[in-house]
Amino acid sequence: MLTPSTLLPKLILQDLWKSRFSWEEELPFAFTDNFFKWLNEMYSLKDVGLPRFMNFNETSELHVFVDACKGAYAACVFVRSEVEGESKVRLIRAKNRVAPLKSLSIPRLELMACCIGARLVNSVIKAIDASSIKVTRWSDSTVALWWIKEYGDWSVFVANRVKEIRELTGSYSWRHVPGNINIADFFSRGCTPQQMLNSKWWEGPSWLKENPESWPVSDIICQPKEVDIEKINSKLVNMNLTEDAHP
Repeated sequence: MLTPSTLLPKLILQDLWKSRFSWEEELPFAFTDNFFKWLNEMYSLKDVGLPRFMNFNETSELHVFVDACKGAYAACVFVRSEVEGESKVRLIRAKNRVAPLKSLSIPRLELMACCIGARLVNSVIKAIDASSIKVTRWSDSTVALWWIKEYGDWSVFVANRVKEIRELTGSYSWRHVPGNINIADFFSRGCTPQQMLNSKWWEGPSWLKENPESWPVSDIICQPKEVDIEKINSKLVNMNLTEDAHP
């Protein structure tokens, strides 16, 4: 539940690792200052109160949001239910990971976010024993969504992750959400404990409580230009075979 605020120390630790300081070397002020600012704000989280009861009924459905940026990628799962004529949205699970030390493109990180989102929601479905529940998966990456929905000769990195995503989710349950209203953006970038306390992000995006007809339209008509970067170049080779005649 506190995933957004726990990302910052992970990013600080990774930056320290990249800087290759020795164990006996004093850390620069910028690192220690950022860490202790975060640590001091952690005490404000004692004021966070989350309802333990979740409304699961015949109207319940799951919504998964995924996102990535240069430093991290993340996924979160919400349940949406109709209760006494009102839509209720509550966070169930969330997970984020620091991006690998090896630099990856944003589309690749977005695809990795889709992958952990697919795993995360499947673990939720098993936990609540609701294999028939409707699930919608949201990403703001048109490139990752194109890879998932369209077939092509992709690189090994993309092909392996697309294969897993399709096996776990299929390709037609994914929808596009504009980046400025993607709730997963909030914690793929991280925030201070105080910012998290003020946001109440665990209540989900406000638009998800509205009529489904007003939700973002998910059609991606044109192929994003970054898609072809991960295509394998096929080469056609002609071979002429000759047979030697033996007496």
